Amino acid sequence: MQVEKFTMEQFTAMGQPVIFNFSPGINVLIGANSTGKSHVMKALYTLLKASEEAQLKQDTPERLQMRMQEKLQGVFKPDTLGRLVRRAPGRGSAKLAVVYAGQSLALELTTLGNVRLAYKTLIDPEPTIYLPAREFLTLYEGFIALYEKRELAFDVTYYDLSLALNAAPLRGPRVEKVKALVEPLIEAIHGNVQRKNDRFYLDLPEGSLESQLVAEGYRKIGTLMQLLINGSLSQSGILFWDEPASNLNPNLVTVIVKVLRAMAQAGMQIFVATHDYLLSQELSLIAEYNPEAAIKFFALHQPAPGQGTEIEAGNTLVDIENDSILAEFAAHYDREQELFLSSHDSESAGGER
Repeated sequence: MQVEKFTMEQFTAMGQPVIFNFSPGINVLIGANSTGKSHVMKALYTLLKASEEAQLKQDTPERLQMRMQEKLQGVFKPDTLGRLVRRAPGRGSAKLAVVYAGQSLALELTTLGNVRLAYKTLIDPEPTIYLPAREFLTLYEGFIALYEKRELAFDVTYYDLSLALNAAPLRGPRVEKVKALVEPLIEAIHGNVQRKNDRFYLDLPEGSLESQLVAEGYRKIGTLMQLLINGSLSQSGILFWDEPASNLNPNLVTVIVKVLRAMAQAGMQIFVATHDYLLSQELSLIAEYNPEAAIKFFALHQPAPGQGTEIEAGNTLVDIENDSILAEFAAHYDREQELFLSSHDSESAGGER
């Protein structure tokens, strides 16, 4: 039960239709800023999460269409929905289409902000979670009540995450089903997560500490633990994670890679957007030497400024020609060599005098 295919056309950074044929395991999106990595994940999350909520509420087709509009507005927070359509002369429309477990859902958005849906049978995705780039465990306290009462700058993915974290822990036989997923996380940080009243703590070898007092990487792992313990994220669920390696020491990046692999091996489909060299290269190494790992890479790039984003896919980073992360590291190496040679030539010239 996974996302098989996703198509985007004239949506924000995307111009001509771009098609993603996803892996059932880990999908890694790389690319320079403004190429649309986060927008790909947010657009896909919008379709899946709105469908998930519609199934729970038993929406009518009319209510589903309204829910999609509300979700698009809440996730992207544009001035008007029509601004999500790529800029072009005259009126136009953007199109999104997803194939999930053999079922399809298509959405068309006009520059006037109108949404039209097309589907035969509404898709019914497994629990879907979006982890924003900003660590959230320390922001959780009081967030739900504040979001429901005040207009905040946070998009609705933060509110959805709050509701997911707020769920009560699983009980009975269901607890056994998540142990296989939680245990690798416990091993990774040598600790566990717990919630007291409206605040999260991590039980570590040095004691029980408020989430504000532990490393950000541990808080990110603690967030995953909580979502698994309370069933918000299941073994067959879908995880979107924007910049998992942001603000992390390299040793914690390797921990995150192990966690991602363990979750994928347990049956979860994962989508990651990253600028991080170590995280992307570590995942590529796994894919190169473990073909059964089910990892796929997508490089987003714009042929020229202002042009629509294009997609390049590969099973490892070696298959990717437009790898902006590797290109900048190569440029760094070239600058280092130029400085070294320049300095060496200056010293030689000084010695000759």
